[in-house]
Amino acid sequence: MPPGFSRRSLAKQIAAAALFPAVASPQGRGGQAPLPPAEQADVDAQFATVIRKWGDRLSEEQRARVRAAMVRHRRMLMRVREFPIENSDSPALGLRL
Repeated sequence: MPPGFSRRSLAKQIAAAALFPAVASPQGRGGQAPLPPAEQADVDAQFATVIRKWGDRLSEEQRARVRAAMVRHRRMLMRVREFPIENSDSPALGLRL
């Protein structure tokens, strides 16, 4: 094993490679509109928590990538939450033996 190589550093590299590049424009990737104020406030609060816990370990590029990932995930959650569902709705998939 090369010196300075550990499972932790490998995990960090894999996690960093899994994230997409930072969003360059304020409207988001592909000209998307900004998040609603309530959703943006949630993203800001979550990002502040991440910075408080791990801010000294993250570079500026990593911070931008973390924020971009949080915004992407919030957009996906917004679409999921928009889907109407009731307790009486049957599951989309059924288990058949």
